[in-house]
Amino acid sequence: MASPNFAAVRLTESGSFDPEGRDTLIVGPGMGTAVRALYADMARHLTHRFQIIGIDLPGHGESPAHHDTITIEELADAVAELVINLRTTGTIKEESKVYFAGLSISGLIALQLALEHAELFDGIAVMASSAVIGTPEDWAERAEAVEVSGTESMVESSASLWVAHTFTDDTKLQVQKRALAAADDQSYAALCRALGAYDATSRLGEISIPIFTVAGDQDQMCTVAEADQIATAVQHGSTAVVEDAAHLLPLEHPQRLAELLDNNLA
Repeated sequence: MASPNFAAVRLTESGSFDPEGRDTLIVGPGMGTAVRALYADMARHLTHRFQIIGIDLPGHGESPAHHDTITIEELADAVAELVINLRTTGTIKEESKVYFAGLSISGLIALQLALEHAELFDGIAVMASSAVIGTPEDWAERAEAVEVSGTESMVESSASLWVAHTFTDDTKLQVQKRALAAADDQSYAALCRALGAYDATSRLGEISIPIFTVAGDQDQMCTVAEADQIATAVQHGSTAVVEDAAHLLPLEHPQRLAELLDNNLA
């Protein structure tokens, strides 16, 4: 069975990944979204401190499709391997601290990285996510629907939960809608089943690396209470709430989220 792999997408605007020896922030998107468009605005507010590298989920954005069964554990292992490779090639300099910030499904990947690959990171942010998201039955149903009707069938229902009712930039929202419609159907279905199979609740107390959680006050998918639960259960946790925001925090409030990450990834 092939391991998943990610495209590393440079979100900072310099000619090379890390010309100034800055710290490194790796960001992961939510399912159905493309990392470049999702985080581009936020990245501009963090270039004073970080080189920012995005990863696209399998079958999304610039990453290749993955049609085998997949798990959150395997996705986290693939991110860890990517970090090691970036260190080996000098893309991440020896003196650079490394942080990971994951949104939604990438928040689950973030928790798994904290559990099994903490030695690679100096801090981790879990954004608009939870220790367990939804139920296995709900995710299996979505996977089956996508296998029959394609990711295009998910666009409107997903987008209705992505942003708060006060969000007015339809151009940015349409970009993410197109990203979902273009996502590989089988990869998306495999990720649905991975989501349904993962639950880190019982292991949160094992996490000793600093964890920062952040949630939108109008997020119906991953609530403020669930973010608080993670921050309380881990050994070193902190949390924040973004007002007038739902699920796609980097799209809705890029500058506010950048400030929170800058202040809390210490």
